[in-house]
Amino acid sequence: MKAKIFFIIIVLFALNACKTEKKSDAEKINFGIYETVNVKEIPKSIIDTLKTIEIQFEQNKQQPIIGYILTSETIDLNKITAKNIRLAKSAYTVDKDEKHFALVAIRENPIIRNSDINNTKNKDKNIEIHFNKRGSKKWTNMTIKNKGNVVAFVIDNEIISTTYINAEIKSGIALINGLKDESIAKKISSSINSSTFE
Repeated sequence: MKAKIFFIIIVLFALNACKTEKKSDAEKINFGIYETVNVKEIPKSIIDTLKTIEIQFEQNKQQPIIGYILTSETIDLNKITAKNIRLAKSAYTVDKDEKHFALVAIRENPIIRNSDINNTKNKDKNIEIHFNKRGSKKWTNMTIKNKGNVVAFVIDNEIISTTYINAEIKSGIALINGLKDESIAKKISSSINSSTFE
């Protein structure tokens, strides 16, 4: 009997070691879903700081895109914060000449984090995010609160996608769409999956 219990413990340790080793090989990321902030709500102090760099301001004040910065711009966006608002740039260029990133105002902390995700699945250029029970509840509440607004999917302080929320979503699934190609979707999905238990 003792030998059987000992064998079971060894098998469990071995399985756990394999699981841990597999996770450590994958790239770890910080993922979050953030509420965005419309330009008209951004404090003057942030706008004044941005005027010191080369930025093309967005004219539509009803959206969260503040403007467009050159890819060569080296300003530390983490230092530009005010009243629970911070800035993030798009992970990809937004123009055909690939010279500009979009600059977006987001809330300082994410509503949903890695630990709220059960797993993800990539489908073509899209990623389905399947939330765990806690994450599903947070996502439903977030969609209720942000109906008519944009939310941002952020990885390591860069926005990989934004989506307009037009209704309450109770399915426990979110969709990141419009990525550049299937290989990027696959890489992001794999990275999120490897970081869900952090």
